[in-house]
Amino acid sequence: MENTILVILGVLVLFFLFFIYKKIDQGKGPDDAGAKYAVLLDKFDTLAKSTEDLRANLNKSQIDLSEKLTNKQNTSEKEIKSDLSKLNESLAVIVTAQKELNDLKTSVIDFKNLFNNQTTRGRLGNDSLKAIVSDVLNKRYFKMEHTLSNGKRVDCFLFLGEPHECVAIDSKFAWENYTKLVNEKDEQLKKVHSKNFIDDINKHIKDISDKYIIDKETAPFALMYVASEGVYQAIMNSDKEFTKLAREKNVVIVSPNTIFGFLKTYRLFIDNKEMSEKADTIQKEFGKIYEEIIRFAERFSAIDKRNTQLTEDFRKLQISVDQITRRSERVKNLEFDKKIGIEK
Repeated sequence: MENTILVILGVLVLFFLFFIYKKIDQGKGPDDAGAKYAVLLDKFDTLAKSTEDLRANLNKSQIDLSEKLTNKQNTSEKEIKSDLSKLNESLAVIVTAQKELNDLKTSVIDFKNLFNNQTTRGRLGNDSLKAIVSDVLNKRYFKMEHTLSNGKRVDCFLFLGEPHECVAIDSKFAWENYTKLVNEKDEQLKKVHSKNFIDDINKHIKDISDKYIIDKETAPFALMYVASEGVYQAIMNSDKEFTKLAREKNVVIVSPNTIFGFLKTYRLFIDNKEMSEKADTIQKEFGKIYEEIIRFAERFSAIDKRNTQLTEDFRKLQISVDQITRRSERVKNLEFDKKIGIEK
């Protein structure tokens, strides 16, 4: 393309020079025309040389431009590949996030179904109760799913030794009507759900009082464990004064947070009782040790007396032996005292 342009420019230049030459030739003599013609030829050679230089420069510029375009193309390809790689990575992250979101959505749905199922909900409450009690008390002080003498089975039973010190704990969720009450927008239906929720709590309190408080078998009170803090707060904030009603029925309503304090207090009570029992045992053992010390002292004193008597007997015996020995020696040597006879 550049060569074609140069050829056209050359032709135009020649045509222009030829036109000038004709004009000059018409107005001048032969000598002047020859001189002018020589000048024009020289100009033409100079122009041709310039044109050739221009052509060479254009070729060089074309090569440089081609190289730059090639380099730019290679760089652009690398950048495009890099961008595509980053885009693929971003897409992979998005796909992974979408999958996790779907899994989370499924988990949320399953969790919702978990709470909608009464049996599963009850098992969840029992499991959370067991986890909290296990964290505070030694397993010998409680039993899950304990059956009382009336045939009723309580979720958790705390043992301490004496019947009046054993506490029954039963888990209650009251979840279904609570969620309806919280999520309902219609005021009329909200009142209906509120009444049902109140009926649920009243029934739970009455059931625990009737089933799990037995004279001479349990403590004179029982615990109603509400596994949901939200439900517990709804009970505490209700204008129906559930706490007062529960107190009248000898029932204490607790949540995961409040039952921990009760269990810690119960643990202190257990520790104090164990220390008291150990102190009594130590005192009894010390009394026995004291008796053994007195008996040992008496026996030692008796042995000492016998030893003293035995020593005295040995002393007397030694005197007799000495006398017998002297008499025997005298008899052997026939040593007699004529005046006093044999020494007595």
